[in-house]
Amino acid sequence: SGAFYAPVANACVICVPYPKTTLADVLNERKSVILAREKIGKPYLFYAVVVLKGAIDGNDFKAFINSADRRMLSKNLKDVAVFGKKDSGDDWRYIAYADREYQAFVREIILQADSWQKFNGNLRRIDFFAERLTNSNLRIRDQAYLEVGRAPYSSIKRIAGSIPRRQIRELLANWRLVEWHSLYILMLGQSRHPDDRAYIRNQLENYAQHQMTLNLSAWVAAFIESQPDSGVEEIEKLYFSTRDRTQDELEEVLKGFSVLGSEGGISFKPEIVDRRHRIVKSYATLLDNYPIMAGLVAKDLLNWKNPGLVPPLS
Repeated sequence: SGAFYAPVANACVICVPYPKTTLADVLNERKSVILAREKIGKPYLFYAVVVLKGAIDGNDFKAFINSADRRMLSKNLKDVAVFGKKDSGDDWRYIAYADREYQAFVREIILQADSWQKFNGNLRRIDFFAERLTNSNLRIRDQAYLEVGRAPYSSIKRIAGSIPRRQIRELLANWRLVEWHSLYILMLGQSRHPDDRAYIRNQLENYAQHQMTLNLSAWVAAFIESQPDSGVEEIEKLYFSTRDRTQDELEEVLKGFSVLGSEGGISFKPEIVDRRHRIVKSYATLLDNYPIMAGLVAKDLLNWKNPGLVPPLS
């Protein structure tokens, strides 16, 4: 079967999440997918409740399932285990625990798979998961983040309004989710509300003052988006014009610059050309003070087909 679109090749490198393989990827890879339950009194022996994809020969089957999920399954008679296998001769492999809401989620993914293989399927797939970023079910929200977080930056910008700004601010205030913040920082960068712009500026200045790096690339990108007239120059002054920055900081800043400069591929849109021109000028300052960053700078200029800094790079 044809693999439906997984937006990884042109993914926004700022918030590519881990694991990179999502539930939708696994469901697509399996030729057969079933919902099953364990037979009472027969440990690890399962029977199919529903066939969602492919076929099953009707026989009970032995399969491994982790002990925590197995205990939950025994207590919740309406919940099921999702199993799949790639070929008819393979063993059934455990995919996920599914309560009623998650069962519907799995069904919908399999139902949508055909449309994701067709024209603009990538956009449909991203939109499908973007609508579930605020789902009340945490496991569904996690899968939505994994999918949207690896989308191209242009798609993240397009769906930025799918989560209310107030909710984004609440998510960013939750430090238990700090490793998941990048996507929402990028979305906040599309806000034109003055309070959000002030918040982004405050965050970036705080990062610079304390030399923090976690999610720095996202704050850099959001700051430039929120301050289109001066953002690149201000970050250049903060990070490139002095000689007391760490290599980790600089790599994160360059990651943010690279994502914004690469938006639209080799584009001739005036606003992107202008942004790239500003970034290249900032790279010249960076090379003056941190020649060790030449490799990453050269990579961007090569991708942009820009020969502007060949002499200093040489």
